[in-house]
Amino acid sequence: MTLRAGLSLVLALAAAAPGVADIKITPVVTAGQVSASFSAPDAFTDDSREVVKSGVPLTFAYLVELRRPSTIWWDRTLGAASVTASVKFDNLTKIYQVTKQQDGRVTASQTTAKEDEMRAWATSFDAVPIQAAEPLEPNADYYVRVRLDAHPRMHFSLWPFGRIDADGRASFTFIR
Repeated sequence: MTLRAGLSLVLALAAAAPGVADIKITPVVTAGQVSASFSAPDAFTDDSREVVKSGVPLTFAYLVELRRPSTIWWDRTLGAASVTASVKFDNLTKIYQVTKQQDGRVTASQTTAKEDEMRAWATSFDAVPIQAAEPLEPNADYYVRVRLDAHPRMHFSLWPFGRIDADGRASFTFIR
């Protein structure tokens, strides 16, 4: 395979990969502590719906990071939180069960027969606390980044670098 053919193949695979959905993030700083509310309504795709309707549990795993931008080196991660939303559909009762976890602990569990309610519960979180390893500096710039990875996937990807299903970032300046 020539270099040109290899490059064409990589570009074709990248173009064929589904787009990454946007996550809308609202960072909130109270008494020097950062929390983030976010939603990713476009992350629940037709493939996600197929997985849920088949009865297989679908898990949306979110990584929420507090980061400080750097002009010289990579941005520093000051704190992170891991939250998940798992959806299970009971084909007999036609009821959705949504369970939310934060850092491995169950924080909420809800049932509904309405698909749009289930979608909203699975793709949004309110006031997720992010524990910073050090105090925030006054008048410094920060941002909250949220990444979503959904499991299982209905389609196999040949893209070798891993894949995220949704991504978002919201910047803020800490003023005290």
